[in-house]
Amino acid sequence: MRVVELNNSNNWESIYSTNINAVSVPMQNGTSLINPIPEIVVPFVLDKFILAVSVDTEVPNDSVWRFAGYINQKISTGIVIGGGQDATSVSGRPLFLDRVNLILFQKISTSYAVSIRVPKWFPRAGVTVWQYIGVDDTSEEILLTQEFGNINFKLDQLLNN
Repeated sequence: MRVVELNNSNNWESIYSTNINAVSVPMQNGTSLINPIPEIVVPFVLDKFILAVSVDTEVPNDSVWRFAGYINQKISTGIVIGGGQDATSVSGRPLFLDRVNLILFQKISTSYAVSIRVPKWFPRAGVTVWQYIGVDDTSEEILLTQEFGNINFKLDQLLNN
């Protein structure tokens, strides 16, 4: 169980925003090819495990797009390959277009990085990331607090007898 206050706007902090255009390469026949938007890497390490992510783009009039790509959580394992530490993807979550996507990552490390991969057909990607900065209690923390309270109560009873 996880206890959080997601509906309190004071518990959210905007941490990253970008707007990236795909590169259009003109062809001799008058058409153009789109060089897809590369993986979008949030350029710092995070220590909060609840994020909200919004992705927007221009959708052609005759199309219905709902899928906005994936957000990937990456942690460093400390394993050195080729002279540098690796960053292993732990979990990828789908994102939906023009919505605030709530992402709840498990606390399996003290910090992590994220990257966002949008579909290759996007001509532009506007990405905004917020982190939840409010109380984030897991059931283990709640149970420990309850147990300490019980122990203190029993100690008080023993000392007062």
